[in-house]
Amino acid sequence: MFKTKRYDDETLKHLQKVQLMMLKDFIKICEDNDILYFMNGGSLLGTIRHGGFIPWDDDIDIMMFRKDFDKLNEFMKNNPNDKYHLIDVLNEETYHYTWARFNLKNTELREWWADQVDYKVNIFMDIFIIYDMPKNRLKKFTHKWRCFALNQLVQYSLVKFENESKIKQFIQQSIYYILKVIPISPTTIKKRCIKTYRKYDYEECEELCDFPALVLLPIYKKKDWLPAKKAKFEDITVNIPNNPDAILTIIYGDYMKLPPEDKRFRPAPEKLDFGEY
Repeated sequence: MFKTKRYDDETLKHLQKVQLMMLKDFIKICEDNDILYFMNGGSLLGTIRHGGFIPWDDDIDIMMFRKDFDKLNEFMKNNPNDKYHLIDVLNEETYHYTWARFNLKNTELREWWADQVDYKVNIFMDIFIIYDMPKNRLKKFTHKWRCFALNQLVQYSLVKFENESKIKQFIQQSIYYILKVIPISPTTIKKRCIKTYRKYDYEECEELCDFPALVLLPIYKKKDWLPAKKAKFEDITVNIPNNPDAILTIIYGDYMKLPPEDKRFRPAPEKLDFGEY
């Protein structure tokens, strides 16, 4: 899990080129089917700060509202093709994240947990899903942490984590083994998790939360996302939030400041196979 291998420049540039191809195809699907998406996370930061990829970044991050993700999921299910497939916590039994991935078939990007799942891990784009939050402060607090707990249980029910902190590793692996012996299946936990995420889907909400985010659980104002704006990313135009400064400040703080040089890298995967690409 604790990888020190780094990309060589040629491989990273090749991966970014493939990711850009995937993004173009993804945007076409969205535009042809009236599906709203936004650049998110490091990809939004790259759009604003670099006009494209962060030079050392190796993936694309997308954000969608749940209703738009449902439209995307339905389209991909009804229009299978030889190039891409969409993996989601509810359509792949051993997938352990509660965000989705837009995968490039016949490629491989082997992550540390690959031996613990029943599918091949492809080159992917991450698709995060943002959910409505209640207005009431107490409800907001309890809902946020209930969703956080369920998100953790989904992951620990399927993957045995390692951690630099031995205390955290002990807790994580203890939960993993407990969930293996109690009569609750990972699928049951997954369904409960997504149902809880969606509890306030049909209320008039002013705030949103990215529950699938691994750590931050960021809460955003809906008005900072809508309406979407356009910006340049490499040689294409992409959707960004209406107020990217507010979004990026929540995630990164002083986002225009570059990290120290020794932090300007992403660990390379154990194996990377571009297939025909």
